Amino acid sequence: MKILNLLLGILIGLLILACSSDDNDDDQSQIESDFTISGTEYSIPNGFILSAFDGTNNSKHAIYLINGTIINNEWYGEACDFSNNLTQGVIFNVTSSSATELANGTYNYELNTTEPSLNETNIATNIVVENNCIISSNDIDENQIISGNLTVERTNNIYTLNFTFVTNDFGTVNGSYVGALQLTQDLSD
Repeated sequence: MKILNLLLGILIGLLILACSSDDNDDDQSQIESDFTISGTEYSIPNGFILSAFDGTNNSKHAIYLINGTIINNEWYGEACDFSNNLTQGVIFNVTSSSATELANGTYNYELNTTEPSLNETNIATNIVVENNCIISSNDIDENQIISGNLTVERTNNIYTLNFTFVTNDFGTVNGSYVGALQLTQDLSD
């Protein structure tokens, strides 16, 4: 009888551990990628990184966090390369501290510098796309942004991006993104 009770105890313990590990997996998949403006939350589940491959600007990257997609993996600087379901997103232009990749670190918002920084940002809601072209949106850009920063953490191919901006008319805009950034080659030059 003692052996049966011992086996039953071990079985119950294993079931508890199995349920516990499932709960942790669920927590990982429920990480939300979004930003908040004036108390309204906007989803940005898809991430893209556009990097120059001309041999001279490898430290410059554009990051698109959007709720739609960029259709082609080659970018020619056109505003007509988006899925028609795109309605919101954030674009960062970053000069990395690395010449070959988007390096981990905090990038402060500074428009007039060549040093590693967050050079430009555009936060857009109510985007209207027709025939894959953006025809209108409500934007927060350098005319509205007073200060801010972007923190980049990369583990293997998963990025954790956290950002905060102080604006003139919209208060503080906060957001985060966790996931891969699909590489898109910038051929616009």
